Amino acid sequence: MTVEAALVFPVFLLTVTAFVYLLAMTQLKTEVGRSLTDSGKQLAEIAEYADTAGSIESSAAVILYGKQELKEYLDGRVATAILQDGVGGISTLGSSWEEDTGLITLQASCQAVFPPGITWFHPIRIMQKRVVRGWIGFDGREESGDSEKEEVVYVTDYGSVYHKDLSCRYLKLSIRQSDLSKVSDLRNESGGKYYPCEKCWEKGADRVFLTEDGTRYHQSLNCSALIRGIHTVLLSETLLPPCSVCGG
Repeated sequence: MTVEAALVFPVFLLTVTAFVYLLAMTQLKTEVGRSLTDSGKQLAEIAEYADTAGSIESSAAVILYGKQELKEYLDGRVATAILQDGVGGISTLGSSWEEDTGLITLQASCQAVFPPGITWFHPIRIMQKRVVRGWIGFDGREESGDSEKEEVVYVTDYGSVYHKDLSCRYLKLSIRQSDLSKVSDLRNESGGKYYPCEKCWEKGADRVFLTEDGTRYHQSLNCSALIRGIHTVLLSETLLPPCSVCGG
């Protein structure tokens, strides 16, 4: 090996090592974010049955729950090799559960360390945060004046009927899978057919996602059309037909 090669090779090796660690750090940040997203969805469902939302005990439970889920999710993943103190070094302090807004905040922070040889880098702090709203319902809108005695009903962003009962089973979003080849024979609760979603559908998928009261089938579970939004309206303001379960 020539003198020039002997001088360049360590620099090259160091550069490659640093690049690999940067990739691992990016992957770690992504994995932590995914775990918080999944935990947030689960806690949002749990909130429907919680009676002490917003108490110190509830916030503490969110911190512990988030930490436990992170530990299980990241266990055995290659990216955790760069964590200072391993998976146990991830802190979920800052997570909380607010009673008045129903907001659940999940926050995780940790430090990534580089290998010997590039120790001039201080440990790099990684932080991820997710905020979701618990499924605690709402009181409806206030009524006044002439509309005080008028009936209020519930509608969803992409629903085809209105509901009189907030606890109606059709207001609880139920997503199921189906083979694309069978979709043409399926019907929603109103007897209508399913059509491809304009937001997420791309040809090539064999499995699709759909709901009982929807009119579209979806390629992705993350499609915004699968996020249930419930609104109150006056009965006189909606042109939708009543729900077959609660609208009679």
